[in-house]
Amino acid sequence: MNGEIKIAASMLIWGSVGIFARFSTLDGLSLAFMRVLMGSAIFLVGYSLMVRGWLSKAFSSVRPKLGFVFLLGLALALNWVFFFSAILHTTIAKATLIYYLAPIIVVLFAGIFLGEDIKGRLPYVGMAFLGALMIGLQEKPSLSSGDFFGILFALAGAFFYALVTLLGRHLRDVESDALTFFQLFFATLVLAPLVALRGLSLTPRALGVVSIIALVHTFLALLLYMEGLKEVEAGEAALLSYLDPLSAVIYAFIIFGEVPGVTTAIGGALILLASALDILSRR
Repeated sequence: MNGEIKIAASMLIWGSVGIFARFSTLDGLSLAFMRVLMGSAIFLVGYSLMVRGWLSKAFSSVRPKLGFVFLLGLALALNWVFFFSAILHTTIAKATLIYYLAPIIVVLFAGIFLGEDIKGRLPYVGMAFLGALMIGLQEKPSLSSGDFFGILFALAGAFFYALVTLLGRHLRDVESDALTFFQLFFATLVLAPLVALRGLSLTPRALGVVSIIALVHTFLALLLYMEGLKEVEAGEAALLSYLDPLSAVIYAFIIFGEVPGVTTAIGGALILLASALDILSRR
């Protein structure tokens, strides 16, 4: 496969993770914990079998920036907890489209914390947040509404997804396999105490579904994505990433019969278009 196909395949795989989250019957915290636990175990075993002494080499790679790698693991853990919680409280279309505010939030963070000049990109920011408001305010906000909480969870997920992106930029000099393993490992450490307090009840069905998520959506898709990035430009990879939310909406329609309303479709289009235009403006 060439780089474009590898990245497209990874996005089509990631687009289906919401479907498997629903089938798992687990809550967002338990699902995120099992994903990072099993994902880190698969990476550890897989790479250790392929490369002799891999773990010590991987640790040497991340050691100079271990604090930032831990923060990356923390952001990754919270990102998946909130995203899975959103999927379980509202429609997959609403959750995924709101979640894809993350690239626009990255723009704001870059301007505020990194001192980047974002004046020319502010119209895209406004367009994206207008789309989010259209999706979020279709119904009157209510603390008794699962849909309202789902949208809030998706917003929180987008926030931490943006942090993952920014921290990933800072850690570009770290080997990708080492960075992937240790962010999953630290995410496991972060979530373990919370799961211990809440308890974890795994049925054979839930364990089977999470195993698929860990093996296919975490290990395989991430390997495809990392390999694809070596062969294509970052801007092209970013544009291909929109196969993720678009495929998620299609999968939800096919499997669950979820049809996005007109307002959700327009709001989602504004979010995705704003981010795509921002990417194209910098190419």
